[in-house]
This record gives sequence, C-alpha cells and structure tokens, in this order.
Amino acid sequence: MNIVSMQTRDRLSSRYDIVIVGAGPAGCITAKSLEENYKVLLLDWSRIPRDKPCGGLLVEEAQEAISKFGLPNGVFSSPKVLNLKNIDWENNIEIKTNRSLLNVYRRLFDYWLLKLSEGKVTFSSGTKFLELEEKRDRLNLLIEKNNKKEIIKSKFLIGADGSLSIVRRNIEKKQVMYYFAVQEFIKSDKNVDNNALFIYDNEITDFYSWVIPKGVHLVIGSALQKNNLEEKFNLFKTKLRDRLGIYGPISKKEVSIINKVKSKDDILLGKNNILLVGEAAGLISPSTGEGISFAIRSGLNCATAINENFDNALGKYENLCQPLIEEIEEKIEKAGILADPIRRPDFLKE
Repeated sequence: MNIVSMQTRDRLSSRYDIVIVGAGPAGCITAKSLEENYKVLLLDWSRIPRDKPCGGLLVEEAQEAISKFGLPNGVFSSPKVLNLKNIDWENNIEIKTNRSLLNVYRRLFDYWLLKLSEGKVTFSSGTKFLELEEKRDRLNLLIEKNNKKEIIKSKFLIGADGSLSIVRRNIEKKQVMYYFAVQEFIKSDKNVDNNALFIYDNEITDFYSWVIPKGVHLVIGSALQKNNLEEKFNLFKTKLRDRLGIYGPISKKEVSIINKVKSKDDILLGKNNILLVGEAAGLISPSTGEGISFAIRSGLNCATAINENFDNALGKYENLCQPLIEEIEEKIEKAGILADPIRRPDFLKE
C-alpha cells in the first residue's frame, strides 16, 4: 500500500455514511469489516506508521479473532511465541503457565491492520476529531486538519480513539479510572528463556509489571497510578536488577494511559448513532490491561451490527457485545484477587 498517498488526502468529502475516529486495531478492524457499499472515513490524529506504547502480546482470544485476516510473519518480533510466567515478589513464588502468546511489534502490526482496508475507505492522518452536533437525520462533526477546521456530515460516528476518547467525552462526561503504563526498551544480557514475565508487587503497584523479550531488547514496564510515578518505576527497576538480574542501557522509554474498569458501569457502547469500540468503550481487561483482543472483537461486532441492522445498529451491537462484557466482569473479580497479596498465591497456582 502507498501509505503516503493515503496520508495526503487533504480534501475530504462533506458527507459520509460512517466516520471512524482512531486507526488502531479497533478502528481498522471495523473499517475492514464494513460492507463495501458504505462511504467510510477513517481518521487519526497521528502520522502512520506510528509507535504505540504497548507490550505487543496477542493473547489466545486475539489470535483467534485475527486469524481470519492471515497475520503476516513481518509483524512478529523475536521470539515469535512466548510462554507466560507469573512472578509474585511479595510471596516469593514463580509459576509458569500453559499460555502461549504471540509477540508482535505494534508499529508493524497496526500498519498491517491499516493496509487491510486499502482502497475501501478514505484514510486521513494528522486529522483531529473535535466535537459533534446531533441532528435528526445526521451527525455534524467538527474536525481539524492542517490547522484548518471543517464540518463533515455522517450517519454514524465510531469512537475507536482509546483510553481518553474524545468521542466518548462528547456523549458522557464520566472518566474511567486510568493508570500510566511506563516501559523502557533495554539491552540486557539476561536470558528470560522465551518467557513473558508478569510481576506482582503491591509496593510498586496494585496492578502489575512486566518483562517482555523483543528482538535484541527486553521491554520492562509497569502500570502505575500517577502519584509518585517516577519513584515507583525506579523502585521496580531496582528490584528487577536485584531479584532477577535484569538491567541495562535504555534504548527507548514510552508512556501511555490505560483504563482500568472497576465495574460494568464503566463500559459504554454508545448512544444513538454514535458507537464506541475497544478501549474507548471501556472494553479492556481489568486484570492485565490487555486491549487488543477486545479491540478486534468489538470492531468485528460493530461492523456486523451496522451491516445487519443499519437502522438500529446500537441495539444489535449491544447484544453482540454481551459476551465481552461478561468476560470483563469476570476479569474485574480476577483483578481484585491479583491485587491482594493474601489471596493471590492460591489463584496463581490454579
């Protein structure tokens, strides 16, 4: 795909059937899965390809959902497949699981997802969605591109714009609790034996930390609340060095925001002809912060809902997403156990 030609689409039409805000996994899968007869605009504020702060692990649900699209070898890091090992520093236990995770580079993975809808949708990068106005038969959307604001009209608006979704804030003021995911790419001589390490230690965070081999680097990171952010991350690095012998020069540091859903009330799938997918909807694992599988599955559900019930897409979408919501409710309970040093060991050993 000539991505440059897509990025230089400066002149946009004034009217679309569907506008999708956000060209991550949720937005790209939605765009790919919509029927050919719709006029679709996919926009993103950043330039593509882009780096996305993320561990880049595809869990089993993501692997199954994405398999129909033929995941190419070019998106994988080395090692391609990782085992998952849980480490509880407070209780001094290490437990290797039977889970196998696919290891991808998010920059390459997201770029490939965007290419799936080549020739099918209009893509506009460097384009910001600002606000909306609901009319009886349409949505008026204010966007900004090249420092110029304009209004475009659409039947549907799909918010796939992540943890601090602007689309969601236009229909609901409530803010879901969020953490800062801080990670560094380091060069270390330590061999973690094709394992992704999930580390639990409440002195650092009541969420979790991680070590993921990624080519010549180890990605070390932690999901932290904003209070004492640097202090907590430095504590993690110190413990990582002292307990596991993992340290080394930093090649890159990344910070992103991830939502942590506390109850079903944090999930919002949409309003009228405004639909939310992926993390924008609150569809993200409360126990691990894993969002790719929910992004892909909710994107597929969103497209199916519009394709099959254009006049009441939200109702159809809500029905299709009930299994995802139930899955997240189970993970809310799991997150509570993992955050408790007393209950955690027995759970990890199951």
